[in-house]
Amino acid sequence: MGTILLCISVVVCLLAAFVYARRSAGTSYAPPPRLILICGIEDRPCVTYSVSYHQPTQAYGDKPGEGFTDYRKKSISIAWSDDRFKNVEALEHEVFHAVLWERGFRDADRWEIHDWIYFSEGAFPLLFHDNPAFVKYLAAGY
Repeated sequence: MGTILLCISVVVCLLAAFVYARRSAGTSYAPPPRLILICGIEDRPCVTYSVSYHQPTQAYGDKPGEGFTDYRKKSISIAWSDDRFKNVEALEHEVFHAVLWERGFRDADRWEIHDWIYFSEGAFPLLFHDNPAFVKYLAAGY
């Protein structure tokens, strides 16, 4: 029994090392998406947001410092960083802003816990399903 467990442990370690080596070799890089499709909205089938990148500024947070979503123009602009994780994090944050906005949630709304649960059960799986390039970008950045 001990030998079997040792063999399984070695195989798992080898597989983990192989997967890590492939990821660290750059094979997990995915380019940022240029469009985000938000579907499943009650009054229209889908909305497309364009994604662009700008030089970083000294601003902080949800403005041109890290990222900004223009709901009227259906656009998202992200401050480009040399840190891929920061780029992914900023885009993810702004995409979630857009999804919330298109679903009718505004800054003045007060949400209950079930509002979050029902929202995430419907909107996020659709968002990920309809945007495979976004999912690859998220996975590569994390």
